[in-house]
Amino acid sequence: MDGSYDGKVIKDSFTLSEFVNWLRKSSRDIACVLLSEDAHGKTIAPLDEVRRTVGTRAVTVLLSNAVQNDARDHLGSVNPYRGAARVFPPGDMWFDDPRLVGCVLPSLSSTRFLERIEELLDRRLPTRRKPPTNMIAHTIAAARPATPATPAKDEPNLFDVHVRDRHYRVDIKHARVCRNAIVSERREYPCVLVSLGVGMTTPYLDVNALVDSIGKAAVIFEIADRAADNWLRDNLPYWARAYNGACRFLAPSNMAGRDHSRELLRMYSTNDSADTVAELTNLVLDVAYPEGYSLGGADDDDAQPQPRHETQRNTKLVEGVVAMMLDGIAYVYVDDERNPRKARLEVPTALATASLLCEEQPVRGHVDADGQLAIEPEWRTATDALRDYASGTTVAGRVTFVCEDMFKIMLYPALSGRAGVEVTVRGPELFAGSGIDMNADLRPMLTRGQTIAMRVEERDGDDWLLSLPDAHDTVLSAPSLLPGGPAWLETSAALDYLPRLRSHSTLADVPVEQLLTTVDTVEAAQTTIRRMHAQLVELSQDNRQHNDDIGRLREENAKLKRDNHDYEKALEDANPLAVFSGRFASLREELDWMLRAQSLLQFTVEERRRRPLAEWSYGDEFFDSLEKCESKEMTRWPLIHTMLLVLAGKETANGLRPHQLRTGRGGDNPGRKDEQGNAIYRCNVHGQYRLHFTRDGAGRITFMSVNAHDELLL
Repeated sequence: MDGSYDGKVIKDSFTLSEFVNWLRKSSRDIACVLLSEDAHGKTIAPLDEVRRTVGTRAVTVLLSNAVQNDARDHLGSVNPYRGAARVFPPGDMWFDDPRLVGCVLPSLSSTRFLERIEELLDRRLPTRRKPPTNMIAHTIAAARPATPATPAKDEPNLFDVHVRDRHYRVDIKHARVCRNAIVSERREYPCVLVSLGVGMTTPYLDVNALVDSIGKAAVIFEIADRAADNWLRDNLPYWARAYNGACRFLAPSNMAGRDHSRELLRMYSTNDSADTVAELTNLVLDVAYPEGYSLGGADDDDAQPQPRHETQRNTKLVEGVVAMMLDGIAYVYVDDERNPRKARLEVPTALATASLLCEEQPVRGHVDADGQLAIEPEWRTATDALRDYASGTTVAGRVTFVCEDMFKIMLYPALSGRAGVEVTVRGPELFAGSGIDMNADLRPMLTRGQTIAMRVEERDGDDWLLSLPDAHDTVLSAPSLLPGGPAWLETSAALDYLPRLRSHSTLADVPVEQLLTTVDTVEAAQTTIRRMHAQLVELSQDNRQHNDDIGRLREENAKLKRDNHDYEKALEDANPLAVFSGRFASLREELDWMLRAQSLLQFTVEERRRRPLAEWSYGDEFFDSLEKCESKEMTRWPLIHTMLLVLAGKETANGLRPHQLRTGRGGDNPGRKDEQGNAIYRCNVHGQYRLHFTRDGAGRITFMSVNAHDELLL
C-alpha cells in the first residue's frame, strides 16, 4: 500500500494540494479515511486509535483546521469539517459521484465513530433482520465438527477452557488457538465470538441462555479477559472481529459467500441480550435448515420445517431493516429478502425523511400493492425522548414563532396526535444580566425555522426555564423520533446564533412576509413602523458620515502611495551596491556578483557558515523575463533579496509564500515540472511579481523566470 500519507497531519496548503492530487488519482488502489478537527482543534477519536481500527485497509489522514478554507475549495461537498470524517473509495470515481464518499458525523460517540468508519470500509449493506418476537428457542442437531488435531503437551488446548457443550471461555493464553480455529479454511461448523462489554469483565450477552438455546449446534468462544479481547481484535481479520460488547456469528467456511455468513451483532447493554440470543439462534437455524423452517408450535400435518417465505406470505405485518437512504427515500430489507424494497412513510409537517430514518434502523409495516413497504411508525413519547434534558444541560430546538419581545422554541415536535414540547421564552427575562439590551427587538436576531441552543435552568413537568448558553457549551444530541433512528434535529450549528445577538441589526434584515406575521394588532403595527422609521433615519445619517469618511480615506491612500514610491526610490538609491549597476560585461555576470555581495550585507557570518548559499544557474528565459519586468515597475533589490533567501533555503520566510506552479489557475490543477522532472516553485518578490525556480536532488537551484502573478510559464 502507498503509506506516504498514512498517519499524516496536513497543516499547510502546499501539503494539502499534493494530498488532494494523490486522492484524485485514478491509479490509487487504496481507500482513504480523512479526519477533521472540531472547533477546539480536537478529533472525536485519536488519530492513532483510528489507524488501529482501520489497519492496512486504508490510509488515515488528519486535516488540520488551519487548512479548512483551502480544503473546502479543493474537495467541495465531500470536505470533512467540525470533527467529521470522510471515507474515500479507491480511484477517482468519487469525484464524479460524491455519493461514493461515506461520511461519519461528529455527533457520534467515540466508539460509534470508529464502528461507523469500519462499516464504511467493509462496504457491505446491512442484511440483518430481527427474529420474530414469539420465537421459541430450539436445540437442533449438532453440526458436523472438524476433528481437532492432537496438540503437543506444552501447547494450549481449547479443552482446557471448555465450559459445557461447545462453550469455551478464551483467555489470553488460548487466544491464538481460538484465532486459528476461527479463520481455518477447513472449519465445518458455525461459531459465535462473544466480546467483553465496554468497561466490563463480562459480556453483555447471557452466554448460558445462548448455550441453552443452541446446544451443540455451534461453537461459542467467550472472551474471558481484556488482554485476550485486545489480542483478538488486533490479530483477527476485520470480518471476524467482535468488540465493545458485540457478538460475531461466523458460518462454516463453505458458506462464506452467503448472506448472514459473517454477521456482527452489536450490543449496547445487557438489555440487548434476549434479542441477541434469539437472533443468534435464528442464524444457527439458517445453517441447519438452508431451505427454510417454521417456528413455534406445529400441528401434526405441519411437522416438517417449511420455507421461511411461505410463513411470511401469510403474515400481514412484516419487519425489516433500513438498507440505505438515497435522495430522502428509504430502501428496506424485508425479512430475509435479498433485494431491498422502496419504503414510504407519512412524514409530519416540517420534517424530512432523513430526520426519521437511517441505515440499520429496524422498522415494520405492510407491503402494499405496488410492492413498497408502508412503514407503520412507532413514535417515541416526548417524556421518553427528553429524559436527558436535565437542569444544567444545553439542548437544541427549532424556533417556531418570533415577535418583538418573545419567541417560541420547539424541543420536540407533536406526532400523530401526541403533544410535543414547545417553550415560550421572553426577551427581557432571557437577556437580563447578559449585557444585551433587555428591550432589544428579537425579530432581527432570530428566524422562524432556525435551530438554536438553550441552556436548561429548571424543569418541572411541562414548565421549562431556559437561558442563554455559553459559546463553548456542548450541545446534547437531539433525540430520535422513531426507535433506532437518527437525531430529528441537526445541532452542529445550534450555537452560531449567539454572536448575532450582540450585532447591530435592524428590522430591515427581517423578510417582509415574516415581519408581517409578527404584527397582529393596529398598536403593534404602529410600534413597528415607528421603530423602522427611527432605524431608517439613523442609517441615513450613518451613510452620509461613511461617505465623508471614504472620501477622506481615498485622499490619504493616494498620498501614502506617493510617499511609499518616493521611499522605495530613496532606499534603492541608498543601496551601497547600486553604484556598481551597469559596470559588468553581461547581465548574468552583474547578477552573480550582486548576489554574492548582497549576501555579505543580508546575512551574518554565523548565518553564512550555518547555511552556505546553494549552487545556482539560470533558465533560458530568465534574463528576458527580468528585463521585461524591470522595464515596468519591478525593482532589482527585492528580487535579489528573494533569490538569496531561496539559495539559503529560507524561502518559507514570512511573505514569500512558496508553492508549486500549476498547469492552470485552479488550486487543484496538477503541479508543473521541468524537463528533468523537478517541481517548479514560485514565491513572492514584491507586488504582483513572482520568482520561479527549481531545486534538483543535489540541492542546485535553477532560476527559471520572474513574471507577473497571472502570467504562466511557457
